[in-house]
Amino acid sequence: MAPLLMAVLASCAAAPENAPEAVPEPVASLADYTLAPGDRVRVTVWGQPDLTTEAELDAEGRIVMPLLGAVQAAGSTAGDLRTSIAGTLDARYLVDPKVAVEVVRYRPVFVLGSVERPGRYGYLQALDVRRAVALAGGYQGGGYRGDDAVPAVTILRDGAEGRREIAGRPDTTVLPGDVIEISRPAR
Repeated sequence: MAPLLMAVLASCAAAPENAPEAVPEPVASLADYTLAPGDRVRVTVWGQPDLTTEAELDAEGRIVMPLLGAVQAAGSTAGDLRTSIAGTLDARYLVDPKVAVEVVRYRPVFVLGSVERPGRYGYLQALDVRRAVALAGGYQGGGYRGDDAVPAVTILRDGAEGRREIAGRPDTTVLPGDVIEISRPAR
Protein backbone atom coordinates (compact mmCIF):
# COMPACT_ATOMS: atom_id res chain seq x y z
CA MET A 1 0.00 0.00 0.00
CA ALA A 2 2.84 2.39 0.85
CA PRO A 3 4.45 2.15 -2.68
CA LEU A 4 1.06 2.88 -4.27
CA LEU A 5 0.51 5.91 -2.05
CA MET A 6 4.00 7.22 -2.83
CA ALA A 7 3.40 6.82 -6.60
CA VAL A 8 0.09 8.74 -6.38
CA LEU A 9 1.65 11.56 -4.37
CA ALA A 10 4.63 11.78 -6.75
CA SER A 11 2.36 12.06 -9.78
CA CYS A 12 0.35 14.86 -8.15
CA ALA A 13 3.49 16.91 -7.47
CA ALA A 14 5.18 16.21 -10.81
CA ALA A 15 4.10 19.31 -12.73
CA PRO A 16 2.25 22.53 -12.00
CA GLU A 17 -1.28 22.65 -13.38
CA ASN A 18 -0.54 25.53 -15.77
CA ALA A 19 2.55 23.88 -17.33
CA PRO A 20 2.00 22.74 -20.92
CA GLU A 21 2.00 19.01 -21.42
CA ALA A 22 5.22 17.84 -23.01
CA VAL A 23 4.44 15.97 -26.20
CA PRO A 24 7.48 14.16 -27.57
CA GLU A 25 8.33 15.13 -31.13
CA PRO A 26 8.79 12.16 -33.43
CA VAL A 27 12.41 11.69 -34.40
CA ALA A 28 13.01 13.72 -37.51
CA SER A 29 15.00 12.09 -40.28
CA LEU A 30 16.39 13.22 -43.60
CA ALA A 31 15.33 9.84 -45.05
CA ASP A 32 11.73 11.10 -44.88
CA TYR A 33 12.63 14.65 -45.94
CA THR A 34 10.33 16.05 -48.61
CA LEU A 35 11.83 18.35 -51.20
CA ALA A 36 10.70 21.96 -51.41
CA PRO A 37 11.59 25.11 -53.37
CA GLY A 38 15.16 26.14 -52.60
CA ASP A 39 16.56 22.61 -52.39
CA ARG A 40 19.17 21.69 -55.01
CA VAL A 41 19.25 18.14 -56.39
CA ARG A 42 21.48 16.14 -58.70
CA VAL A 43 19.73 13.59 -60.92
CA THR A 44 22.07 10.99 -62.39
CA VAL A 45 20.92 8.68 -65.18
CA TRP A 46 23.57 5.96 -65.39
CA GLY A 47 25.06 5.55 -68.85
CA GLN A 48 23.28 8.71 -70.06
CA PRO A 49 25.49 11.72 -69.25
CA ASP A 50 23.32 14.02 -71.39
CA LEU A 51 20.35 13.29 -69.10
CA THR A 52 22.25 13.87 -65.87
CA THR A 53 21.45 17.26 -64.38
CA GLU A 54 21.76 19.39 -61.26
CA ALA A 55 19.02 21.90 -60.52
CA GLU A 56 17.40 23.95 -57.77
CA LEU A 57 13.67 23.49 -57.24
CA ASP A 58 11.95 26.62 -58.53
CA ALA A 59 9.16 28.52 -56.75
CA GLU A 60 6.61 25.98 -58.03
CA GLY A 61 8.76 23.07 -56.82
CA ARG A 62 9.89 21.88 -60.25
CA ILE A 63 13.22 21.03 -61.83
CA VAL A 64 13.93 20.99 -65.57
CA MET A 65 15.45 17.87 -67.10
CA PRO A 66 16.60 17.08 -70.63
CA LEU A 67 13.90 15.21 -72.60
CA LEU A 68 11.39 15.45 -69.74
CA GLY A 69 11.13 19.21 -69.33
CA ALA A 70 9.63 20.43 -66.04
CA VAL A 71 9.36 17.68 -63.43
CA GLN A 72 7.41 18.23 -60.22
CA ALA A 73 9.76 17.52 -57.31
CA ALA A 74 8.33 19.39 -54.30
CA GLY A 75 6.51 17.17 -51.86
CA SER A 76 8.49 14.10 -52.89
CA THR A 77 11.33 12.42 -51.08
CA ALA A 78 14.53 11.88 -53.08
CA GLY A 79 13.51 8.23 -53.44
CA ASP A 80 10.02 9.13 -54.70
CA LEU A 81 11.51 11.53 -57.25
CA ARG A 82 13.96 8.86 -58.43
CA THR A 83 11.11 6.39 -58.94
CA SER A 84 9.01 8.96 -60.80
CA ILE A 85 11.81 10.01 -63.16
CA ALA A 86 12.85 6.40 -63.83
CA GLY A 87 9.23 5.47 -64.59
CA THR A 88 8.78 8.35 -67.03
CA LEU A 89 12.07 7.63 -68.79
CA ASP A 90 11.19 3.92 -68.98
CA ALA A 91 7.75 4.62 -70.44
CA ARG A 92 9.00 7.07 -73.07
CA TYR A 93 12.71 6.77 -73.88
CA LEU A 94 14.89 4.16 -72.14
CA VAL A 95 14.64 0.51 -71.19
CA ASP A 96 15.03 -0.01 -67.43
CA PRO A 97 16.89 3.26 -66.69
CA LYS A 98 19.01 3.44 -63.54
CA VAL A 99 18.39 6.78 -61.85
CA ALA A 100 19.82 8.28 -58.67
CA VAL A 101 18.65 11.46 -56.95
CA GLU A 102 20.83 13.19 -54.39
CA VAL A 103 20.15 16.38 -52.45
CA VAL A 104 23.21 18.56 -53.08
CA ARG A 105 22.08 21.53 -50.97
CA TYR A 106 19.20 21.73 -48.54
CA ARG A 107 17.07 24.79 -47.85
CA PRO A 108 18.50 27.10 -45.20
CA VAL A 109 17.29 27.31 -41.62
CA PHE A 110 16.38 30.58 -39.93
CA VAL A 111 17.33 31.37 -36.35
CA LEU A 112 15.39 34.31 -34.93
CA GLY A 113 14.79 36.00 -31.60
CA SER A 114 17.12 36.22 -28.66
CA VAL A 115 20.39 35.26 -30.40
CA GLU A 116 23.41 37.42 -31.22
CA ARG A 117 23.10 37.20 -35.03
CA PRO A 118 19.55 36.30 -36.09
CA GLY A 119 19.30 35.28 -39.73
CA ARG A 120 19.51 32.63 -42.43
CA TYR A 121 22.02 29.80 -42.10
CA GLY A 122 22.96 26.95 -44.42
CA TYR A 123 21.68 23.58 -43.29
CA LEU A 124 24.27 21.17 -41.88
CA GLN A 125 23.88 17.43 -41.28
CA ALA A 126 23.07 16.47 -37.66
CA LEU A 127 21.88 19.99 -36.82
CA ASP A 128 20.02 20.45 -33.56
CA VAL A 129 18.76 23.59 -31.79
CA ARG A 130 21.94 23.90 -29.71
CA ARG A 131 24.13 23.92 -32.85
CA ALA A 132 21.76 26.29 -34.68
CA VAL A 133 22.00 28.77 -31.78
CA ALA A 134 25.80 28.45 -31.94
CA LEU A 135 25.72 29.27 -35.68
CA ALA A 136 23.76 32.40 -34.77
CA GLY A 137 26.44 33.53 -32.31
CA GLY A 138 24.90 32.10 -29.15
CA TYR A 139 22.15 33.40 -26.92
CA GLN A 140 21.79 37.17 -26.77
CA GLY A 141 23.59 38.76 -23.85
CA GLY A 142 25.62 35.64 -23.16
CA GLY A 143 22.64 33.37 -22.78
CA TYR A 144 21.55 31.68 -19.63
CA ARG A 145 23.64 30.37 -16.79
CA GLY A 146 23.01 27.66 -14.25
CA ASP A 147 19.87 28.67 -12.39
CA ASP A 148 18.60 31.09 -15.06
CA ALA A 149 15.50 30.05 -16.96
CA VAL A 150 16.19 28.25 -20.23
CA PRO A 151 14.97 30.26 -23.24
CA ALA A 152 11.80 28.92 -24.83
CA VAL A 153 12.30 27.46 -28.31
CA THR A 154 9.59 27.29 -30.96
CA ILE A 155 10.25 25.61 -34.29
CA LEU A 156 8.04 26.31 -37.31
CA ARG A 157 8.19 23.32 -39.64
CA ASP A 158 6.47 22.72 -42.96
CA GLY A 159 5.28 19.20 -43.62
CA ALA A 160 2.70 17.20 -45.53
CA GLU A 161 0.03 18.36 -43.09
CA GLY A 162 1.04 22.03 -43.43
CA ARG A 163 3.02 24.33 -41.15
CA ARG A 164 3.08 23.46 -37.48
CA GLU A 165 4.71 24.73 -34.32
CA ILE A 166 6.94 22.44 -32.29
CA ALA A 167 8.10 23.19 -28.75
CA GLY A 168 11.84 22.62 -28.99
CA ARG A 169 14.67 21.82 -26.61
CA PRO A 170 18.42 22.21 -27.14
CA ASP A 171 18.65 18.62 -28.45
CA THR A 172 15.66 18.86 -30.83
CA THR A 173 16.62 17.88 -34.38
CA VAL A 174 16.42 20.69 -36.93
CA LEU A 175 15.39 19.98 -40.53
CA PRO A 176 16.01 22.06 -43.65
CA GLY A 177 13.62 25.00 -43.90
CA ASP A 178 12.90 25.13 -40.15
CA VAL A 179 12.39 28.54 -38.54
CA ILE A 180 13.73 28.50 -34.97
CA GLU A 181 12.46 31.22 -32.65
CA ILE A 182 14.40 31.73 -29.41
CA SER A 183 12.40 33.67 -26.80
CA ARG A 184 13.88 35.66 -23.98
CA PRO A 185 13.99 33.58 -20.82
CA ALA A 186 11.52 34.56 -18.11
CA ARG A 187 13.34 35.98 -15.11
